[in-house]
Amino acid sequence: MMALAVVLCVWFAGGQNSKLLKMRADYGVDSAAPLENTPPLIAFTTVALGGFSSLVADILWLRVSTLQEEGRYFELVQLSDWITKLEPRCGDIWEFHSWNMAYNVSVMMPDPEDRWRWVRNGMELLRDEGIRYNAGDPKIYRELAWLFLDKIGRSIDQAHAYYKIKWSEEMTDLFGGAHPDYSLLVSRPEKLRKITTEYKLKVEAMQGIDLEYGPLDWRVPESHAIYWAVSGRKYGGREGALLCERSILQSLKALFMHGRHEIGPDGSLKQAPDIDLLPKITKAYEAVLVKYPDEITIKNSYIDFMYEAVSVLHKNDRQTEARAVFESLSSRFPSDETRQGFEVFISRFIKK
Repeated sequence: MMALAVVLCVWFAGGQNSKLLKMRADYGVDSAAPLENTPPLIAFTTVALGGFSSLVADILWLRVSTLQEEGRYFELVQLSDWITKLEPRCGDIWEFHSWNMAYNVSVMMPDPEDRWRWVRNGMELLRDEGIRYNAGDPKIYRELAWLFLDKIGRSIDQAHAYYKIKWSEEMTDLFGGAHPDYSLLVSRPEKLRKITTEYKLKVEAMQGIDLEYGPLDWRVPESHAIYWAVSGRKYGGREGALLCERSILQSLKALFMHGRHEIGPDGSLKQAPDIDLLPKITKAYEAVLVKYPDEITIKNSYIDFMYEAVSVLHKNDRQTEARAVFESLSSRFPSDETRQGFEVFISRFIKK
């Protein structure tokens, strides 16, 4: 009898789950749509198990903590996958699962191709599944943006050049070059379908980003970091938007510093500053400061960017623009470093 009672309770709880999800959508509690056309296992756990799936997930989370402490990352992959099936609406597990594959498992691979496969797995997990089940969670978008900016865009991984080259090759094949011809893409249904279904990119959103911040080089990972951060900043109210705005500004700074990519005949990667983005980046910082005037981290990031901009412009023999940025820096954010004038600032505070 007890077993029958348990089965009935599970069945009843599962029956209420879809109603609760619909109520959450109706009242705007959850920006994600009710789960539809899901894999059978996810459909079973979210509907049949109902609230009991959370209990099972909590037990597995305890095991995950142990494996994490022991550095058993391969086992974490399978266990985390189970938890995503049990709790697809939990953004934290998607972020954890993605991070484990892209950062922990990938560096255990000696071959760059194998590393890239795990980095891509982490990226695609967030892009293709995490966002699907948590479309209103700005942290998912920010985490995806960070993966593009940090893991692929920066040089923290010894295989970073390989990642950049492989992504550049994919995007060149997809868009025909650094700057897509949007009118041509719209007229090519098969290419457009691949962009939207395989890479989850919306051409109209890319056009809007180019107008606001670019034109960007869409072969470069930082441009995709901006895309996903822009996609997520409309969710989560002030804090969610600010989280994504920081990611956008970080990515813009990175593009300014090394956003021009050139792949040589020998397959080598050369990077250079994308100085032409300076006016749009300055405008972006000013706009965010107007929206968040009390955010000291944004202000400090802007000051740091202006220091870097003066340095890059000076080193690239664009002295008029370097002086203009310095004048803006010294008038907006005066300091001991700027009060002594441009020449002293260059000689003392700009790295050779």
